[in-house]
Amino acid sequence: MSKRVSPTKANLFEFQKQLKFASEGCDLLHQKRDVLVMELMSVVSNFNAIEKRLNGALEKALDNLNAAVLANGSESLGRTIAAQQKELEIEIKQYSVMGIILPRISIATDSEPEFGGLLDTDINFDNTVNSLHSLLSVLSEYIEIISSVWRMATEIEKTQKRINALENIFIPEAKQTISWIKSVMEETDREELFRRKLLKSRSL
Repeated sequence: MSKRVSPTKANLFEFQKQLKFASEGCDLLHQKRDVLVMELMSVVSNFNAIEKRLNGALEKALDNLNAAVLANGSESLGRTIAAQQKELEIEIKQYSVMGIILPRISIATDSEPEFGGLLDTDINFDNTVNSLHSLLSVLSEYIEIISSVWRMATEIEKTQKRINALENIFIPEAKQTISWIKSVMEETDREELFRRKLLKSRSL
């Protein structure tokens, strides 16, 4: 870098300003990364629990479904499901962590499922519907965590790359250039002082 600039006071001040700006920016990036890492760890700490809940909800839903099929028959269940389909409402809210938009997801039906006594179904069918309803709630939490982890991990990686670029490339080169400009200017001042002394001695 030092070979591409002229050793002038203007360039010295400019690189000193850039170095200060880069150093302050690097400090802010460190803070951002640390906050994101803490938030990521907080989210990940809940992952095992929500994954266990999701697996449990899936197993329960499948068990209830198998029992409903055995008790009512697949064709009867198919007719009932087709006649009683409910719309799902998916609500996605957002919140920000260090400028990163993270989701808050909730999934709900228009009302709690109540199928008791419908057509030729029994309690097994009601249990299946209720367990699927519960599964959706757990699934929304799982999706929320996965999405948040991916977004924060991606941003942490980007932030670390910026930190590395500043710490390992820009800041060292700026410091080197500042040092080079100062050394050239000091050498020029010494030469000028020597020249003046020489001219003064000759004039005597």
